[in-house]
Amino acid sequence: MPTFDSVLVTGNQTINQDLQVNGNETVGGSMQVNNNQTVAGSMQVVGDQSVAGNLAVGGLILANTDALVFGSVDAGSTINAVYRLSAISRSTTPPGSFSAQQVRYYPAVMAGQPGLVLNGTDGNNYVLFVDVSGGTPNLGIMKA
Repeated sequence: MPTFDSVLVTGNQTINQDLQVNGNETVGGSMQVNNNQTVAGSMQVVGDQSVAGNLAVGGLILANTDALVFGSVDAGSTINAVYRLSAISRSTTPPGSFSAQQVRYYPAVMAGQPGLVLNGTDGNNYVLFVDVSGGTPNLGIMKA
């Protein structure tokens, strides 16, 4: 198999099998992967990105426009969405009855609290997480 220190492609590039990048990956336009994609470092796509299989990135994922993955996304660090992070599958209601739950607001700031980070209308970031400390799952929210 040929090995190259650098490859410059000024037109289109087609890879019929898996693409594995052991360092960082930067794409100045749009990128479409019809199978799996693995990037050991960080990945930046200036245009749209579409991955038909699974996407694994060891560092930071930054997509300036749309990033669509039909499989799973596994990021060892951070996924940043400038606008919105969406799950496109439709939720279904589990069988059985439900119990009324509450949302618990924690005014304290805990650095590094894992969860979904959303920007509030006040301009502050908030972390959403599931709190099961009382035995019953509740939605927890705190300032990031």
